[in-house]
Amino acid sequence: MMNKCWLTLLCFIGLVLSPVAFGWNDSDKDGVPDIKDACPHTAMGVLVDASGCDKSRLFKPICLITSDDKVYPETCIQATELALNFEFAKTEVLYSQWQVLAQIKQFLQLNDVKLCLIGHTDSVGSVEANLLLSEARAKTVMGILVDDYGFDPERFIVRGVGTRSPIGTNNTPVGRALNRRVNFVVEVSH
Repeated sequence: MMNKCWLTLLCFIGLVLSPVAFGWNDSDKDGVPDIKDACPHTAMGVLVDASGCDKSRLFKPICLITSDDKVYPETCIQATELALNFEFAKTEVLYSQWQVLAQIKQFLQLNDVKLCLIGHTDSVGSVEANLLLSEARAKTVMGILVDDYGFDPERFIVRGVGTRSPIGTNNTPVGRALNRRVNFVVEVSH
């Protein structure tokens, strides 16, 4: 009788404490639960960081466009495509985008430069609302870099350009999603 009770209790505890019950699925089997996995499709056997992203990816050199259309640092041949993307009408940085912030953090630690954070929107909404939204996105990114990563606010310039510089068509959901972003440009003083 006692064994049956223990078995029932263990089964109950196993069900209640199962990873599935807590949403701890790990689809790519990298050891990071899907709910916290910024890189949900990591290949098997790849060493990942706490966000589930390939550790080696963070250590690749980052090259950014400068305000005079060159590439920085000078040892770079071409710029790294690096943008933070946002949900429709939102300014919050998605967890999946924190890997981009980690790359920017690394770049700023290695390079004593001033960055221009340029916020963009898709074409949905008024011109005025989109200008405000794009600037708010850039300010949110600056807030993270200053408050969470400890960088001096003097290292950043914030600009919102609204819908003026789309990189995708605003006629499709995919194109609009590409346009909702913050870009990073190294500010060069003349």
